[in-house]
Amino acid sequence: MLEIEGKKIAVIGLSRTGIAAAKALSAWGAAVIVSDKKKYEELKNEIEMLGDIEVEYELGVHGEKSLNSDLIVVSPGVPLTLPFFDEARKKGIPIIGEIELAYHFTEAKIIAITGTNGKTTTTSLIGEILSRADTGRVKVAGNIGIPLISEVPDLTRNDWLVVEISSFQLETIHEFRPDISLYLNFTPDHLDRHKTIENYWLAKKRIFMNQGEDDYAVVNYDDQEVMKAVAGFPGNIYCVSTKCSPDKGIFLKDNQLLLKDKTDPVKLLDIKEIKLKGMHNVQNVAFAAMASYLAGVPQKVIREAVLDFEPGHHRLEEVCFLDTDILVIDDSKATNPDSAIKGIEAVERPIVLIAGGQDRNADFSEWAEIVKKRVKTLILIGETSGKMKEEALKHGFSNINIHIAGTMEKAVSIALENLKTGDCLLLSPGCPSWDMYSSYVERGEEYQKLVKSISKKRG
Repeated sequence: MLEIEGKKIAVIGLSRTGIAAAKALSAWGAAVIVSDKKKYEELKNEIEMLGDIEVEYELGVHGEKSLNSDLIVVSPGVPLTLPFFDEARKKGIPIIGEIELAYHFTEAKIIAITGTNGKTTTTSLIGEILSRADTGRVKVAGNIGIPLISEVPDLTRNDWLVVEISSFQLETIHEFRPDISLYLNFTPDHLDRHKTIENYWLAKKRIFMNQGEDDYAVVNYDDQEVMKAVAGFPGNIYCVSTKCSPDKGIFLKDNQLLLKDKTDPVKLLDIKEIKLKGMHNVQNVAFAAMASYLAGVPQKVIREAVLDFEPGHHRLEEVCFLDTDILVIDDSKATNPDSAIKGIEAVERPIVLIAGGQDRNADFSEWAEIVKKRVKTLILIGETSGKMKEEALKHGFSNINIHIAGTMEKAVSIALENLKTGDCLLLSPGCPSWDMYSSYVERGEEYQKLVKSISKKRG
């Protein structure tokens, strides 16, 4: 366990995670310094959330106060390439993230989930399955939006932490060791932060680095990069596949998910019964089921929980049907090209697609190929509008069916003019939201509100 009491500890980045870390460190007897590049006027709400705890501030800069600390806890949104961290390393100050910090203060068993897409759905479903079983207390936290540090108090070895963990969080682990790790898939993402695909892959691979022979890894048998990352794993490997049957794991055959461990394969469930749309969600279900099985949950409980599980907001969420049998779907959570491809492929109707957002140097070539095959009208918003239009045209999409809209309101208005009976209006941006919105949630909420209000005005 880390020595905290009486130590001077700097928390870098006053985000939700930074606030939770500062509160925990103060409660454990540390002298806390909170440092953020933003100034006081921009952080009033965050500072108010810290309440009355005794904190020293270093705002507008990461500087000498923080460099005189015994430990640095960095929020995941702060790049480790800042010159400040070079100075900290020269001085020998340990640098960890909130996930690592929390790990030192819990005895609970841990299921950790990473991957480019599907993390939140899989994490939520595992939490739901375990909560129905006699497995002790279950807490769901991490990149899903709940700081892990706020969930660890009082948990014992009989309890479970189900942790969604991003590449940014994996960069700052040192001893973090899951009992069960899940690596769902790998496609290039966050290249503005990681700079190269290899750096991103290396960050994801860190989920396995401290696991031993008694631990489990659940990996995507159909993803070559994932399988390469798990090479040399010292523990027990279970695979998920929708294309073939691995020696141990869950696989798809004749629309049935089959579980294979020490005996012949047994039927887990029929995928036609799953409420989640798309083959990618079949894979997410298989991962959640596999992890839950390894955690000791009976197959009957797994099946019942899966069949009851509803998709989360802004993840291929069916918003409504317009009067002329037009289905409206909100997939605002699709924040990279691969997740947008999965969203498009999950829709069986002709598609009017709203896409675009923050430019993170993503490759839209595969996305454009799917758009050409499955989309009838393409409406683009955000920083990537020009780049996505150019890629769509390069792949043969008709110029007359592409529209550039400056706002979501304009995009929805154009969409409603192009929709016909039996179509689907799909928001699946393929990009982050931060050029126009504070989050994908805000983007999805505005989209839903506009669809309902504009369609109502048109009668």
